[in-house]
Amino acid sequence: MMTTPLNDQIIDEVSQIFGALGDVSRLKILRALLDAGEPLSQGAVMERTGLSQANTSKHLAFMVRVGLVGREPRGNLVYFMPVAPLAENVCTMVCGHVTARIHSAYQSLA
Repeated sequence: MMTTPLNDQIIDEVSQIFGALGDVSRLKILRALLDAGEPLSQGAVMERTGLSQANTSKHLAFMVRVGLVGREPRGNLVYFMPVAPLAENVCTMVCGHVTARIHSAYQSLA
């Protein structure tokens, strides 16, 4: 496994990505984008997450800024998609960890 030296700038950017993943609304957005399998407009993200227009806009802008989500203008609309494979790999790894912990806790009760 290749490792990259962690200077202050890299640590700051990594912290921003983890910070983005530390918010329930942003995780809902990321899940909606990953589940869709295709780019979604902001309106479609709002429908799938139940978030308000202002909240969705704010969170999508943050996620684009930290590199978890890409944006693609198409005419009058902008479409958003998870940055592959980063977003999917991180979600798969963390969700797998959480699932294993829950399974382990359940097994200890049985």
